[in-house]
Amino acid sequence: MNIIRGGDEVSLGRYSEIIRSNEINSIPEPDVVNRIDPRFSLGDGSIITTGHKIDFTDRVEIGRRTILGGRNSSLWTHNRQRTQPIYIGSFSYIGSEIRVAPGGGIPSRCVVGIGAVITEQLRGEDCLIAGVPAKLVKQLDPEDSFLIEYKTRPDLPDNV
Repeated sequence: MNIIRGGDEVSLGRYSEIIRSNEINSIPEPDVVNRIDPRFSLGDGSIITTGHKIDFTDRVEIGRRTILGGRNSSLWTHNRQRTQPIYIGSFSYIGSEIRVAPGGGIPSRCVVGIGAVITEQLRGEDCLIAGVPAKLVKQLDPEDSFLIEYKTRPDLPDNV
């Protein structure tokens, strides 16, 4: 589903869900020095649980079958007068109280620990990410792959 309002675009993939009490918004006509791309995209089968704040004054892309879990995480694409997009890969799990700064990014197939602060575009898949500022802590063990491969909802088709 795509919703376009005043230049802002919201795209929700098949089987994606936004649960409740989330704030997802964009600043109309922000006073910034760079070009903006106010789009929010939630990939197929991805879920945003409860009580998160997502600013898409610039682009926010969340891949497929990713979970923004727990509560009270914030994704910010702007500071006082500049914006940068945020990218979150597919098959990732983001825990509670995460902060993503403008230009921050989380690779695909990663688990992000509670309270991490993402200040840059991180690289490397199949990792545990944690810390302030966040960094790749370790490779996920093969037996932990179910944490990122498990279906985000029971009715999710295998090909999503």
